[in-house]
Amino acid sequence: MTTNGRNRKKGSALLFGESITERIRRRAQEIYEKRGRIQGNDWADWFEAERQIKAELDRKIF
Repeated sequence: MTTNGRNRKKGSALLFGESITERIRRRAQEIYEKRGRIQGNDWADWFEAERQIKAELDRKIF
């Protein structure tokens, strides 16, 4: 979907040209790899990544 000349995924805000969801996905992957790629904690990795990204955004905005 294109809005005002920018590519946007529906339902995902863009920040500095990258969706927040994509940043969370990449961070969750980093957490998974740091844990030694042990499976079974995908939701915990996602929520931790989401918490970290939101904290980063809060620091940048305020």
